[in-house]
Amino acid sequence: MQDQPVSSPVGRGLHGWTACLYVVPNIPLIQQGQDIAQLIYTKASEDSFRFRDGDVIVVAQKIVSKAEGAVVRLNDVEPSPRAQELAQATGRDPRLCEVYVRESREILGTKDRMVITRHRLGFICTNAAVDRSNIGPEAGEVALLLPRDPDASARAIRDKLRALTGCDVAVIISDSFGKPDRDGAIGVAIGLAGIRHLEEHERYDLFGRLRDTSINLVDELAGAAMMIMGETGERLPVVVIRGIPYSKDDSASIRKLLV
Repeated sequence: MQDQPVSSPVGRGLHGWTACLYVVPNIPLIQQGQDIAQLIYTKASEDSFRFRDGDVIVVAQKIVSKAEGAVVRLNDVEPSPRAQELAQATGRDPRLCEVYVRESREILGTKDRMVITRHRLGFICTNAAVDRSNIGPEAGEVALLLPRDPDASARAIRDKLRALTGCDVAVIISDSFGKPDRDGAIGVAIGLAGIRHLEEHERYDLFGRLRDTSINLVDELAGAAMMIMGETGERLPVVVIRGIPYSKDDSASIRKLLV
């Protein structure tokens, strides 16, 4: 008997899915010191999900930063003259502007209420990727920073998940960045483990011409996961992507992607 096409809300006749995205359910609000890898494994197991070789686990930066205590208390921040200038230009809290300055290699300019920065890790983004959303009132006035070393964070999660599952998986730490040349936020990779920063191949096109291809797959996977993770109250910070071929790399680093 022939296989039946998969039923789809977007139309009939889709005979094959090339990738699947699974959201790990019931991730609680994260506290400093929690083991993110153990939590992912436990919640996935409770949902009867089994990891496989080649899975890519995309983890939202926010829960990693919370677990690592990457926060600053605004009451402890004294705005510098540069921060005061940025606050006047954007209408933002001068203490937050001081955090932007401290977290940045360079302030590139302002756009409306946004401060365009080159983050200390090398990323060009708005407001030095500093965030205040989804932080409970019990924490007081705090701002959440990026992990000090997102690659190391990704490696630690990957190592623990490989030990727990027995599977060769990859991990991407993702965040949503504003870009100075685009409206709206997009999902990007900020830390890598087990997956190469670029997919580079020599391939022939439809007419037999040899072409060098270079694809930023890690940002594409981070963006795909962000469609499920959302930006506000979804509480879906971990997405497993299955079925996408990628180059494994035990020495992967997001720094290799930066220009």
